[in-house]
Amino acid sequence: MRTLAIEINDSGLVVAAEDEVLAVEPGYALAERGELVTGAAAYGQARLKPRQVSNRFWMNLSLEPGSSGLDGPANAAEVAFAQLSSLWKRFERDADGVVFVVPGHYRREQLGLLLGLAEECGIDVRALVDAAVAASARPYPGRQLVYVDAGLHRVSVTPLRQHEEAVAEPEHGLDATGLSSATDLLARWIADAFVAATRFDPFHDAESEQALYDRLPGWLRALQQQDEAELTLEHRGEEFSVSVERSQLHGVVAGFNRAVVQLIAQARSPEQALVVQLSERLVEVPGLGTALTRLDDAHVVRLPEGHAARAALRRLAESAAGGPVRLLKHLPFSEPPEEELAAAAGAFAAAEADAAGPAGAQDEPPPTHVVYRGIAYPVDGEGLAVGRVRVDGRRMIVVDDRHGGLSRLHCEIVFRDGELRLRDTSRYGTFVNEKRLAGGETVLHAADVIRIGSPGAELHVIRVDGGHGA
Repeated sequence: MRTLAIEINDSGLVVAAEDEVLAVEPGYALAERGELVTGAAAYGQARLKPRQVSNRFWMNLSLEPGSSGLDGPANAAEVAFAQLSSLWKRFERDADGVVFVVPGHYRREQLGLLLGLAEECGIDVRALVDAAVAASARPYPGRQLVYVDAGLHRVSVTPLRQHEEAVAEPEHGLDATGLSSATDLLARWIADAFVAATRFDPFHDAESEQALYDRLPGWLRALQQQDEAELTLEHRGEEFSVSVERSQLHGVVAGFNRAVVQLIAQARSPEQALVVQLSERLVEVPGLGTALTRLDDAHVVRLPEGHAARAALRRLAESAAGGPVRLLKHLPFSEPPEEELAAAAGAFAAAEADAAGPAGAQDEPPPTHVVYRGIAYPVDGEGLAVGRVRVDGRRMIVVDDRHGGLSRLHCEIVFRDGELRLRDTSRYGTFVNEKRLAGGETVLHAADVIRIGSPGAELHVIRVDGGHGA
């Protein structure tokens, strides 16, 4: 007999032992003829019977009437119980207890409901562990550590304090932005590619639409391994194929990827090197790895499938946790620190110190212009202001006010002492290469990207030969 871990995430509930992943089951439920079907069987009907399928019951775990999103079940908790009970029946003979790995956005009431559902299933719950803490098994000295995860309808970034153990700080989340929306964008684009290449529209028929969604995960994995793949669908005895390049999909989910990067930027500490732990659910999103390179002084750690669940079991065994069931938002590290990154962090700090003195002077000529919406604006000693409204007597870039988080006069860019400098004058913050400006002012370099607002307007810093733009 052994203790298992069950990670609650609606994109895939993970059941794991210390040494292996036993099951990953999508958080879907189908209500049909008075019965509930959950997991992969329900997912396989999602496009065929959309009004009878729900995938929000784990996200909105509640006893509130109507929260199930289905006709029949009274609330989301009833549907969640059906899936948890079905999962547990597959593994209960070989398990003596369960550790639940739970999302950081779960409230006290939802945790209590989960424990109640487990009791109804006959599950002996050993502990509840915050997912970010569970995933953070290794310290990274000298760097800020964050855990980035996603469900079907939410993306989250959790900063972690590092001492003798990993300690979860308040989570930063984006509701209504999740893997479901990214998947829908990719599915629609691929369907359009089939139309353009073969005149066959997978979305014209529910069966072929479902087949496309069923094949999509495998296609994405193939395109992770190769630059181009042949995608094939069969419909009514006929086979249709289209060739897709990996780079083409990057643009399809560029908005989703940008939102993830900006959420990380908002959660990070200013002027500190960063380690981004990326959950297995996000690793497969096309182009996200490339988008994360925009984060200044950041190292990305791609976590394998079931990592959080398996790591939670190992660390609880080592810490000999016991007593009453409680939510653990801190756990001792179980793996040695990443020495290479620790050394890199020290080198980064030394470089920063050198750059502050005369020896840090740059041989590279300073940039001269800022580009917004394809127009290059020269910057001189009088400066260039950026904001949401025009200020009399100032040279201005007026940013589209559809973006939130913009101040009337948000920031100023000026050429001074042979350098192009940026000064933040906003209430909301200004980001350079997705790192929030600290200390009020910084020196800009060619190819830097300035972001203001949310989701954000971007200004690109460039050099044009022939002077500093005066």
